[in-house]
Amino acid sequence: MTRRRAWLVATLLLALYTGLTLAASAGKGVSFDEGEELAVGYNIWLHHDFRMEGANGDLVKRWATLPFLISQPAFPKTDSADWRSAAPYLLGYEFLFLNSNEPRQLLWQGRMMIALLGIATGLLVFYCSMEIFGAVGGLLSLALFVFSPDMLAFGGIVSTEMSICLTLLGSTWCIWRLLHRVTWGRLLAGAIFLPLLFLAKASALAIFPVAAVLVAVKLFCGRPLEWRLGRPRIIESCAAQSVIFLILFIGLGSWCWADLWAHYDFRYAASPNPADPGISAWIHTGESPVNPSLQTVLTWSRQNHFLPEGYLDGIELLLSDNQARETFMNGVWTVGRTPIFFPYAFWAKTPLALLLLMTAGLAWVLGRWMFLSRTRKSPRLPQVRTASAGYNAMPFVVLVAVFFAVAFVQRLDIAERHILPIYPPLDILVGGTVGYIWWRRDRWMNGLIALLMLWYAGDSLAIYPNYLAYFSPAVGGPSQGYKHLVESSMDWGMDLPGLKSWLSKNNPGDQEAVYLSYFGTDNPDYYGIKSMRLPSFPAWQKEEVYNLYPGIYAISATIFQSFDVKTMGPWNKVYEAAYQECLSNLKIYDETANDPIQRALLLKKFPPTFWTREYRDFKKLRFGRMCSWLRHHRKPDANIGHTILIWRLNQQELNEALQGAPAVLEAAPLGKEPKQPEPESLS
Repeated sequence: MTRRRAWLVATLLLALYTGLTLAASAGKGVSFDEGEELAVGYNIWLHHDFRMEGANGDLVKRWATLPFLISQPAFPKTDSADWRSAAPYLLGYEFLFLNSNEPRQLLWQGRMMIALLGIATGLLVFYCSMEIFGAVGGLLSLALFVFSPDMLAFGGIVSTEMSICLTLLGSTWCIWRLLHRVTWGRLLAGAIFLPLLFLAKASALAIFPVAAVLVAVKLFCGRPLEWRLGRPRIIESCAAQSVIFLILFIGLGSWCWADLWAHYDFRYAASPNPADPGISAWIHTGESPVNPSLQTVLTWSRQNHFLPEGYLDGIELLLSDNQARETFMNGVWTVGRTPIFFPYAFWAKTPLALLLLMTAGLAWVLGRWMFLSRTRKSPRLPQVRTASAGYNAMPFVVLVAVFFAVAFVQRLDIAERHILPIYPPLDILVGGTVGYIWWRRDRWMNGLIALLMLWYAGDSLAIYPNYLAYFSPAVGGPSQGYKHLVESSMDWGMDLPGLKSWLSKNNPGDQEAVYLSYFGTDNPDYYGIKSMRLPSFPAWQKEEVYNLYPGIYAISATIFQSFDVKTMGPWNKVYEAAYQECLSNLKIYDETANDPIQRALLLKKFPPTFWTREYRDFKKLRFGRMCSWLRHHRKPDANIGHTILIWRLNQQELNEALQGAPAVLEAAPLGKEPKQPEPESLS
């Protein structure tokens, strides 16, 4: 296939990707982070305020909110309590829902900009693969990217994931090319990608070990360096190359440092008005850096104003120790490290067809390298050598390996999206090696590859529009996903529009009572969902006193698995004792309802604040007990986007769940119960 035809097919594939990701996101609500990303980004443009949420990178915040400079939506005033206290999620909620804006329009504008980042990432995947493996390899790599459920999901969500995928891949490619030939064009490419990388997300720090490994590989292999600035020359000496690499590192590093300061207006203070003590910085909950030596570096940087305060805050948040954070994986709750979390997430969320293609490509590469001469040319691949292609693909091998290791060290056992940057380079490697097999023109092998690619594409199209909830058939598929991983691995709070549609069809006229437990920062009232709110996260809803009656129970998968709520993990004797104690106390309180004298005596002994706290705890314990019973006795009657689970419960089932014997009763809570943050109040 000629390159011209390859570019034409690539254009069609990228157009398909754009259509799929935008069409899928159009029917989705606000994801957990989107309101915060849009509000903080617009706040930076309007007020040059860098206090809020630096760990998730300012690149995507600024990029996604560029259209706002034209549409000019209303933004909360600077005397807003949420703005002054640097509460990014509450500010995002206020911006979207309480400020006379149309949330759908704001989301659409931001998501269009993210789709452009997805297109650029796909284009880079195609270009890199084609440069190494030829036109067929490039197209196969691009097809893997285009039909990737993860790339389709995050190509339509305002989050940092697509920006870090693009800039980390581009920066790694630029570094590798500069290690072999120094030209003005390659320097310019590096000067574009590297500064954007450091603005994309604090995990950009992974580029340092990636670059170190690439330099080591280059020097070990003894390849010459072409110098094309001024008089061309070939540099063979490793010592001379090392000096040049050091100069390039200092030069590009200085450029990135200056660009970083430019983004922060060459101002150290994160606050737009440091003299105003009422404008506070965002305080994160991380307890201590992973490595004490990093704290020394951060402290020195703060004392000497080496880096802007907002950027340092972001790095410190990223490196905060998360050993006490709870994790849910494959039906098991843990507190602290889960060493196999990311390998398991990769296995559960990666299509089987891709894993099989990866296995076939790896087997072929090993076979070629073990049994054939490394200098022998393939009769089907003129001008291309297996060994040469393997060497040129080294930056993508290193990127996958190093970033996976960095994600493990960071201890962010939260969601699969924290290893998302490994997928584009993996697409390059798998597509390229499979492309080599294709060029052998073995009828049976090519037929198998075609079937696997069709399976891969079909798997992706079948999950439309719920790409984030994709799970491999190896673990039961999307319908069983909530039993394996939660939070942004599948449930990011985006399915309230789907819930409203389901209720309109299955509960016309609101004939049945609806109870909703929601994980996310979207607004059920915006969609006209009439419900009584069960314990949710964040706990922004007003406190209401109510009993549980037969009706429709809609529960976000993350909350259903007792995640981010008071009763994390299996139901146990401690939770049961607390539940029974609250139940007994509230019965005593209710018995005084018709006796003002006894009620007054009771309130004198136990003030109203005690009873408010008692009822709040009771609601959470009651809900935890019900979820425990449902996990063991009742499958969902329906699900919305695989993320909101639906049960129609009758009185007998409620009695069994709340008054019968517990479905399971462990001895004690799992590990040390994590601290519960105080919920922010919208009032």
